Amino acid sequence: MARTSSGHVSGRKERAFFDWRYMRVKYERRREYRLAFILLWSILLGYLFKTFVVTVGVVNDTSMHPALGEGGYYLVNKYIYHFVRPQRGEIVVFRSGQYDKEEQVKRIIGLPGETLQVTSGEVYINGRRLDEPYAVGATHPDFGPTTVGEHSYFVLGDTRWVREDSRDFGAVQVKNIVGKVKPGEFFPLR
Repeated sequence: MARTSSGHVSGRKERAFFDWRYMRVKYERRREYRLAFILLWSILLGYLFKTFVVTVGVVNDTSMHPALGEGGYYLVNKYIYHFVRPQRGEIVVFRSGQYDKEEQVKRIIGLPGETLQVTSGEVYINGRRLDEPYAVGATHPDFGPTTVGEHSYFVLGDTRWVREDSRDFGAVQVKNIVGKVKPGEFFPLR
């Protein structure tokens, strides 16, 4: 029996700071189960984080140059559009079709319900010319007018002569938008 500081007798023995008897834990089977448990949860949490929060992507074309250079890496904020709607000027990662596996990176130009037209190298939204300081080159050929559907967004690349955008495959539905890219930020929370 061990005595406490008040002089009472206690039924349990106080453990020393370091005791060789506890080194046997490494030979016990519980340790293997703990390691398997930690490994399983690490893999599961990593998968959930990559699927629903943030993932890394690589730019495969030059359509977003100079904002995103070809071969450059970027972080995709996958959770942001669960809380806010995409806005004009944001760079998004999306799949052009519901069953399309390939992801593309473009800038949102037209919002749901807007009428968009390309005339003489300029983009017009609801009859007003859109100021695009990020665009490289003129937007050719002429296009539209077209009205962006509900829950859809019209996307264009910054380098306008590299053409594979909403003029080809139509407006992107919000359910096909994977996430938002914020160039120059290491971890895009906004």
